Amino acid sequence: MNIRNIEAFVYIVYFDNFNKAAEALFITQPTISARIRALENELDTQLFYREGRKSILTDSGKKFFPYAEKMLNDFQEAIYKLKQDMYIPDQVRIGCANSVSNYLIPEILPELKLKFPEIKVKIISHHSEEIVNKLLNNEVDFGLIRTITHPKIQTKIILSDPVGLFAAPNHKIASNPSPIPLEVISKEDIIFYDHNSTEWLYINRLMQSMNLQLNTFIEVDNMEAAKGLVKKGMGLCFLPQHAVYEEVVNQELVNISLVEPLNVSTEISIAYLKDEPVTKIIDFCSSFIFNQFK
Repeated sequence: MNIRNIEAFVYIVYFDNFNKAAEALFITQPTISARIRALENELDTQLFYREGRKSILTDSGKKFFPYAEKMLNDFQEAIYKLKQDMYIPDQVRIGCANSVSNYLIPEILPELKLKFPEIKVKIISHHSEEIVNKLLNNEVDFGLIRTITHPKIQTKIILSDPVGLFAAPNHKIASNPSPIPLEVISKEDIIFYDHNSTEWLYINRLMQSMNLQLNTFIEVDNMEAAKGLVKKGMGLCFLPQHAVYEEVVNQELVNISLVEPLNVSTEISIAYLKDEPVTKIIDFCSSFIFNQFK
């Protein structure tokens, strides 16, 4: 069944007139008449009868109209979705939480460039809360952030990154072959990153449940600074494991085994506006991270 014939039928119903429907479709009156004849022949029934200048639906036309309208709406919706999906912008603006930009972006960008060679990328790093504001203000196209709930934003968890305790290889704690109790950790200098995070709250509550308190020596808002201080032997730091993967492989940092397991992870989500279509770039980035780091 030809969708253009159905479109002509629906427009005539809307306008009650062949000529007005033809004008709205930017076709001639003979063309729209031919489309209706073809549709009537296909359905083997008459759809309209004329009453003066008006085109009145027959009983068959009345029965067919809701189906025709739905078919046309579905077709137009499909075309819209396909065009949105095929659209690749010249530039994509990615908002990243500070921690994400340091260790996920170097993994994503080479693959993004291979998939979309013409794309230009702008990376905007900030705290997750500020990236949400930039998303709401259309300053970024999507965000890679710590999972946050907002009524206007859709989030999808793409990485659940276990948090561990890390130290420099020459730190006295690192030489202990046995798991370390939190009571011992409470006596060590702690470098803490992102004190607003759920990981910080969880670790603090865990310590409090044992009547212990972390000796927070330094608080920083930059993960690279935190890692640099740990490498210098300035203290211990709780960090997502993927964020220190290279440092651990290169033996610049070591993971401290604890008697009491932390059982806490940093959840990273891809975030975008709920009323915007999910683009190929968003799909690609979310799938790549999920598959690469699972």
